[in-house]
Amino acid sequence: MYKKIGIFIVLVWFIFIGKANAEEVSVTDGNELQEALANTSENRVIKLEAGEYVGAFTISKPVHLIGEEGAKLIGPGSGNVLTIEADDVTVEGLQIEGSGSQNAGIYVKGNRSFIHKNIIQDVFHGIYAKESYGHRMENNVITSFKGSSNHKGYGIYLVKAPNSVATSNFIYDTQDGIYVSYSNFCEIRGNQMVRARYGVHTMDSRTVLIAQNEVRESVNGLMIMQSNEISIVANSFYLNTKIDGAGMFIFDTFDSKISSNIMQGNFKGILLENAKRNTFEFNTFIGNHTGLELREASDENTIYLNNFYHNTRQIISDQENTNLFTQDNYGNYFDDHGSLNLNNDELVDYAYKSGDVFYNMTSEEPYLSIFYQSPAVELWNMIEQYTPMPSDSFVIDESPLVKPAPVSWNKGNSEEAVISNATFNVMQIVTFLIVLIGSLSILLKLGRGKHEV
Repeated sequence: MYKKIGIFIVLVWFIFIGKANAEEVSVTDGNELQEALANTSENRVIKLEAGEYVGAFTISKPVHLIGEEGAKLIGPGSGNVLTIEADDVTVEGLQIEGSGSQNAGIYVKGNRSFIHKNIIQDVFHGIYAKESYGHRMENNVITSFKGSSNHKGYGIYLVKAPNSVATSNFIYDTQDGIYVSYSNFCEIRGNQMVRARYGVHTMDSRTVLIAQNEVRESVNGLMIMQSNEISIVANSFYLNTKIDGAGMFIFDTFDSKISSNIMQGNFKGILLENAKRNTFEFNTFIGNHTGLELREASDENTIYLNNFYHNTRQIISDQENTNLFTQDNYGNYFDDHGSLNLNNDELVDYAYKSGDVFYNMTSEEPYLSIFYQSPAVELWNMIEQYTPMPSDSFVIDESPLVKPAPVSWNKGNSEEAVISNATFNVMQIVTFLIVLIGSLSILLKLGRGKHEV
């Protein structure tokens, strides 16, 4: 009895081994690959050995296309290099190049594709998924056409492709890194994007998570347009310094949450226009020309527990905007604000006002910005903010923080390193007094010269 059972198990084992071996096929050139794709059964593994596979290829059945190291698909320079028409296709380990002038390295029409560990270059779009759903693009390296030409497409382009995930991709020298258009419930996480127009671009999309991405040397790190319920969490935006560019540009966007992001060394940290009912909390603005700018029709936003360090202009706003800069009696931290705290609580004893006399002067005479954060200007602002004198201020934080809000940073300067700049020793005090007297003298001379003219 047991002997028969044992023989049966061995027979079943060999049947399954034979079937598994039969489901994998290896190819060595473009003709063999075309034949395998045309004649394969479903769920077969097609393995591409190292070499060049020239042509345009279409996957019409659910298969796993995997390339050995050195396997390269080279398109004819017209159309898409690889088109996925079937559902549940995996494309892995390939180098793909040579699309048409308006086409993609991988064009996806089927649902639930898994595209990972590929190198896609010298194409217009990298991966273009349209009118399909449930994709995952992971650990790909993507760039557009070579050279400095403006004729570049998107790294990953999702059009009516909801429930898709793009994670851990490195995308450089493209028009947009990742463009999400009419695609709800998507996740953009852990990607790096360099030298794009926009790192991540959303249009007419809802409930999109954008988390733990890094964008640098682009026009805008994020371009969020006509989108609602967007969660922007723990991203880093560095050195996006084009004139009127920003770490984030949030336009015509509502009911979204922007939390725990770092904006460092950008022309503008975050720029809002017609953005309403959004929450900004635990974000850090460091060394931007403008930290936060609220243009027209940006109302009903809640902005609190954010940290502003060394921005030439911390916050500016259209005078007609109405926003809340304090929530639950907590405002924001500004490194150019005084720290008078007689009752020894967590808040500075006087409100922070952006748009003070010095700011208004620099708007009319930009060359005066060289005196930003000079001791004379800081003293001037302190007197204005602590006394009920008339002011043209248009951002007022009634509860500014004595210390920075506690934010955990994965990258960038440590909080302790920034805060340490506020510690004064004897030498610093002497320097402060010298610079104070010199700054006051220069400002007074400039003021007299302007009136004499």
